[in-house]
Amino acid sequence: MRGMKGWRVLAVGWPVLCLVFVGIILAGPGRTLEQRAADSGLTLIALIFFAVGMSVRRRLLKERGNATVLTAATVISRGRVTRTGRNTVYFPEFQFQAGGTVYKVRSPSGSSFHQLSEGKQVELYYDPQNPGLFYVPLLHKHDCRVSALLRGIGILFPLMALFAPHLRALFAFLG
Repeated sequence: MRGMKGWRVLAVGWPVLCLVFVGIILAGPGRTLEQRAADSGLTLIALIFFAVGMSVRRRLLKERGNATVLTAATVISRGRVTRTGRNTVYFPEFQFQAGGTVYKVRSPSGSSFHQLSEGKQVELYYDPQNPGLFYVPLLHKHDCRVSALLRGIGILFPLMALFAPHLRALFAFLG
């Protein structure tokens, strides 16, 4: 499966490196106790974003690696609707035929904007051994962007926390 080796290295290596960052933050000079706590907390909380982003990325790589047969699918429903505060999240449902059997599947990920209308024909790739494992390229692009954003937060924030004394000095100088 293309990309899985790099995924594993990053999935294990970055959290370990972040723990090293926390050690540097706690042991290094130039920070008050409150700054050490805040910088360490920022690093550890960012790992949650990183883990979620990597989990989504892993699912996408698995779907992309196994779901190799292209077919046309029909959007049969906007899908399960989940309300989170003022946002509505849609999990569209699709119907397609594989090997003489009709399958109805629901997207494992949702989006807060309604991308697909009922009755629309879309491309869908499915796993010939397990047609329940599928991906829709139109939705796949959105999931890749969300995964990249979460992983980016998980990488950028620990680096900001590591270099926080320098950033604080820069902002004090500029301000």
